[in-house]
Amino acid sequence: MLANAGAIMEQFIGQHLIYRQDMFRPPELHYWIRVQPSSNAEVDYVINVGAHVVPIEVRAGKTGTLRSLHQFMNTHESPLALRFNLDLPSLTQAEGALPTGHTYSYPLLTLPVYMVEQANKMATAL
Repeated sequence: MLANAGAIMEQFIGQHLIYRQDMFRPPELHYWIRVQPSSNAEVDYVINVGAHVVPIEVRAGKTGTLRSLHQFMNTHESPLALRFNLDLPSLTQAEGALPTGHTYSYPLLTLPVYMVEQANKMATAL
């Protein structure tokens, strides 16, 4: 695997997220970052699905921690979170506790990278 596979994967997803937007609007991508002295958190992308903001994490492999995603979902009301990686499609309930002691529980939709074009349909259907 290439050393920069993660950056390439993020770029691929970002380009397809721009492509899904209306042609008459200027293209834009959004991300989320939380800066605190002891712990920073960043979510790769956030998109609108209906009236909701849905966070997106991109992973070059099948695994990886989702601490930033858990932080986002703990502080924002979103019906689900999306993760793109090299795994098979799945819908799981992400549950656990943050270092602060707060607990989280939310639906996590995992899609393989090649299904990025279906992100809105899949998220809206849930």
